[in-house]
Amino acid sequence: MKNIKYYAFPSSVKEALAVLLNKKYKAMALAGGTLVAKTLPDTVETYLDLKNLPIKSIRLHGGNLVIGAGATFDDIDRSKLCRGWAGGVISAAAARCSSQLIRNMATIGGNIARPHSFNIFPVVLLGLDAKVRLQAKKGARLVDFQDLYTSGLGLRPGLDSLITEIVVPARTKKWKCDFIKLAKTASSWESYITLFFSAEKKGRSATQARVVVGALSPRPFRAPEAEKAMLSGAGGQAAARALAAELEAARAGEYRSSAASSLFKRFIEGQI
Repeated sequence: MKNIKYYAFPSSVKEALAVLLNKKYKAMALAGGTLVAKTLPDTVETYLDLKNLPIKSIRLHGGNLVIGAGATFDDIDRSKLCRGWAGGVISAAAARCSSQLIRNMATIGGNIARPHSFNIFPVVLLGLDAKVRLQAKKGARLVDFQDLYTSGLGLRPGLDSLITEIVVPARTKKWKCDFIKLAKTASSWESYITLFFSAEKKGRSATQARVVVGALSPRPFRAPEAEKAMLSGAGGQAAARALAAELEAARAGEYRSSAASSLFKRFIEGQI
């Protein structure tokens, strides 16, 4: 961080964006800053600290769950709204992020701003069909989370835009979900694989299914064949084989493929 010349502590999104868009400052926005030593480019000269911005609330709006980008992992873990949503999967994921010290500092906005294999929330938000509100030069934009890391977005959160909110759609509130992190220890940031499973049932049949895989690459991905098998009612064994095949194609390795497929089979048998 020897390249840092200035620190900025804006108190509003408008003020933060003004600093970020002023090229003379060469600024980069950071929230909790837990990975700053590893992620701050040498070209950055201004540390734009977002901790004073009023973007930390967790609330309901129009039936949707709205999580402010400045909400910490601990805020989310303790939130009654998050604990009551989709079986509490959002809070459960927050609780699996490293140590309590990190959870007190790290924010959901920072966790999704730039892709990294071991980030927790991208897997969950992709599975819950979440949207992300971005504030940029031309105003606010609400984009699908699945589009956040694509070149077509035309924005680089933290460099030319700010993530202000994450919106989880109301229709996901009653989904049966599970988040799994396989790692050496519960407090490890690194993980062998992260998994998100969800189902919506009508009777004993699944009417919706999501299978999302993380930790294998910077961007999480859905497993469409496993989802199809789940929706077809083919049974846990067939769906598990489908997921194993997709993980093998992704070069996950024998251990990850075997463990993930077994966990998927257990989820299906417990929910459907």
